[in-house]
Amino acid sequence: MEFSFTKYARLMGRFDLTEKENPKCGWVNSAVFIAFQGTSISMTAEDSDGQDYVEIVVDGVARNWINLKKGVHEYVIEQGLTDGEHTLEIHKRTGILTGSIVFHRFSLPDGGSFLAPPAAKPLRLEYFGDSITDGAGIGHPHELAEAPHLDDGYMSYVGISARMLNAEYHTMAICGIGVWQDAIGNRQGLPEHFSGTLGKGTAPWDFPRYTPEGIVINLGQNDYSTPIDEEEYIAAYIGFIRDILEKYNDPYVFCCVGTMNNNYLASVNKVVSHFNQNGNGKVFVVDLGLIHPEVEGWGGRYHPGYQTHYRMGRELASFISAKTGWKMLKRPTIATECVF
Repeated sequence: MEFSFTKYARLMGRFDLTEKENPKCGWVNSAVFIAFQGTSISMTAEDSDGQDYVEIVVDGVARNWINLKKGVHEYVIEQGLTDGEHTLEIHKRTGILTGSIVFHRFSLPDGGSFLAPPAAKPLRLEYFGDSITDGAGIGHPHELAEAPHLDDGYMSYVGISARMLNAEYHTMAICGIGVWQDAIGNRQGLPEHFSGTLGKGTAPWDFPRYTPEGIVINLGQNDYSTPIDEEEYIAAYIGFIRDILEKYNDPYVFCCVGTMNNNYLASVNKVVSHFNQNGNGKVFVVDLGLIHPEVEGWGGRYHPGYQTHYRMGRELASFISAKTGWKMLKRPTIATECVF
């Protein structure tokens, strides 16, 4: 059975659809969702640099992850499944600086059929941030700085909080970036990438394709890692939120602080106060605290590891739920059957 992205796939995240049957993504957590009937499934994809990793989720459960080789290659995603209906999700675990992926097709080598793609989740969120939001360093030994195979956007606080809220989620995150300046003081911030599908200098993003009800921003740790004019930071942050509010339909905005540093908390409070005092009560500060290394351990080079990300995700989801009334998913009450 011939596969068609326009007929059988649902995309999550910003994809360049210049070639509709070859969607291209770069941002972490970009994902493809499909449904099929059969016992095995393969994927043909093209990676720009050979350093990207994707999470494989079958029937709602994360099963494995694989490294995509540079160029166009076919990958056996799953085999030996029961002969019935299944769902497949392919999530980009690595960030936009690691590479981009062009999806070419899916195939059912042992026969079967593609079905209508799984329905989207009822809630839409969008996250903006730096390496923490990217899931960089999450699985690294502390002394290891660069290890894309141990980065993991899927299990970052972004993925955790979004799935706890049963939400779709887009993520725009760049390691080392800030609102006003980057980690070494260069005047470049994430807001300048907001209008591009894959960032600054790329095809314009078609904003009506995705209108989130909730925005999460976690930017400031890199701004404040080098000398900065606080007023410039505050002005840039306010301007970024204004741009977001102009594009979307009155979303909630959650301005996070933490967890590698919190020396910008006072500045973020001033940003949020600006909107609150001008009549917008849907903008909030979320203090996610600091890493507790004796309890949670470190990720790579002082980044949060899995334990910290889980805590961050749960605290953020709980805060959002309390402010909006959006329900969190409940834990299962029946154990998953273990089949070996």
